[in-house]
Amino acid sequence: MKRTQRILDRFPSFYKTWDRNSIIFNMVHALGKRLDEAEKDLYAIMLAHWVDKASRSDLDQLGDLYNIKRKPDEADSAYRSRLKRAIMEFKGGGTINAVLTSVKTALGLPRDYPLELIENPPKEMYGEFKVRTGETWWLSSSSVLDAAPSIEINVETEGLRSTNPTITDLDTGEVVAFKGTLQKGEVLRIEGEKALLGDADVTERLSKTTALKLLRKGSTWRYAEALEKEIGVFDTAAFDSSIFAIGIPTVNIGFKWVAYQPATFEIRMPKDALPTKGSIALAQEVVESIKAAGVRAIINVVEG
Repeated sequence: MKRTQRILDRFPSFYKTWDRNSIIFNMVHALGKRLDEAEKDLYAIMLAHWVDKASRSDLDQLGDLYNIKRKPDEADSAYRSRLKRAIMEFKGGGTINAVLTSVKTALGLPRDYPLELIENPPKEMYGEFKVRTGETWWLSSSSVLDAAPSIEINVETEGLRSTNPTITDLDTGEVVAFKGTLQKGEVLRIEGEKALLGDADVTERLSKTTALKLLRKGSTWRYAEALEKEIGVFDTAAFDSSIFAIGIPTVNIGFKWVAYQPATFEIRMPKDALPTKGSIALAQEVVESIKAAGVRAIINVVEG
C-alpha cells in the first residue's frame, strides 16, 4: 500500500483518487501492490545472502560457496555456526582475533566476551643429569628466550663426598664453583645470585654470584670436582698417589627454570564459558582448524 499511496499522491485532486471504488484507484493499487511485492522479494534475496538471516535452502547454498555441506538432521542454528567459523577462518587466517572470534562463535559467546590468549605461555621445566667428574651433557632452555635456572647438586654415591663441585658452560665459558664439600644427603642449591646448603646461606663460598644462563640454542655443560686432577690415568699416574674411578662419586645435577614455549599459544577459558560437556572438545576442534601449521594450541580451563 505504500507504493500505491505514493503514486496516488501525485495525481490532481479532481481525479478522485481518494475514492477506493474508482477505476483509477484500483488500477494504481494493482500496480502498487506488485511493486510492494517486488520490494519484499528483493529484501528477502538480500537476507538470503546473509549467514545470520538465511535459513533452510538459502543457508545450504551459502554453504556450497565454501564446500561445507549440512550434516544429516543438522539444525539451521548449528549449521549457521559452522559456516560462520569457516568464513572467519577463510578471512582471518591464524590471527589472534580470528582464533578468539571463532571460539566465541562456536560456543555462542558474545563478541566482547573476555577470552584471554597468551602467546608463548610459560612452563616450568626440569632437567636432571647423573654425572661423574669430567662428564658433559647438552641442555637448552626450550624457550624463545635464554633462561636463568636454579641448580641443585647432591651426591648420590653412599660413603663418598664431592669436593669443590664446579659447573662450566663450555660454549660460553661461564663457570660457577662451590668451595667446600658435599656429603650424601646434602643439597646445594644455587638460585640466581645466592647459594644455600640445606637452609644455610653459603653464597660467600661461590666463585661467582652472577646467575648462569641456559641458552635457547643450547650448549654443552661439564661437571668437575677437586679430585679430578688426582684420577689415575694409564702411563701418567704417580705411584701410590692416584685416585681411581672406583672412588669417584656420582652426583645429581638438577636444573629448574621457566620456559616460554615456542610456536605455542594458550587460551584461558573460564568455566562459565563452557555451556556443555563437549564444549572443550568443540573449542579445541575450532582452534586446530584455524591455527597455523606447526603451531601448538593449548586450551586451559580456569575459574571464572
